[in-house]
Amino acid sequence: MSLNPHDPAPASAPPGCAVHIRGLTHVFSGNAAPVVALSAIDLDIPAGGHVALMGPSGAGKSTLLSLVGGLDRPQRGELRVGRHDLARLSGDALAAYRRTTVGFVFQHFGLLDLLSARENVELALALADVPLHERHQRAGALLEGVGLGRRADHRPSALSGGERQRVAIARALANNPGLILADEPTGNLDAQTAMLVLELLERVHREQGCTLVVVTHNQAVAERADHRYLVDAGKLVA
Repeated sequence: MSLNPHDPAPASAPPGCAVHIRGLTHVFSGNAAPVVALSAIDLDIPAGGHVALMGPSGAGKSTLLSLVGGLDRPQRGELRVGRHDLARLSGDALAAYRRTTVGFVFQHFGLLDLLSARENVELALALADVPLHERHQRAGALLEGVGLGRRADHRPSALSGGERQRVAIARALANNPGLILADEPTGNLDAQTAMLVLELLERVHREQGCTLVVVTHNQAVAERADHRYLVDAGKLVA
């Protein structure tokens, strides 16, 4: 069964977004000396690819993911995702890109505690101006797709870590993204639950044809990707 309630056939799933990066440089400045987070990164990810980014803490992996996801604007260099030139997008266009093109999955889930699982997924749809009746239907179908149909009305505090991460994946899929960015998606989970979540992400990747980029410290997680890259001291070294 497809996870996309509007596209049940994998063969008809829209292709993922290709990522093209050249000379991407990002510097954080403050009261102390500037910190070079990324230095002249070159990277190409094919549409529908599955890539893992590895490296020590502070190496620049999350900064790279943030820029590709449109959470921050490139300072220098070329960054294209599908048809989007992220360095040239206005603030409103960048926000629209995040809503319609990218699905985020974070280590700490990022769910709102006061909302049910269904309402957390519906919120992503509301931000995209999906009508109320359609939001409720689509959120329910997505939660069914990740095996949480019977838990849709539970708040995050009543869900296990693995269940919360599955809600986060359902939310990431809400607007049929061409690109899923997962930042340490298994980092807070035990080994068995982590494998179930990882298999779910890979199932999404296969069925929807989306591009999947995973940041991880786990070598076993990285080895499941089509391509693996090491980020160290702001540079892509492998």
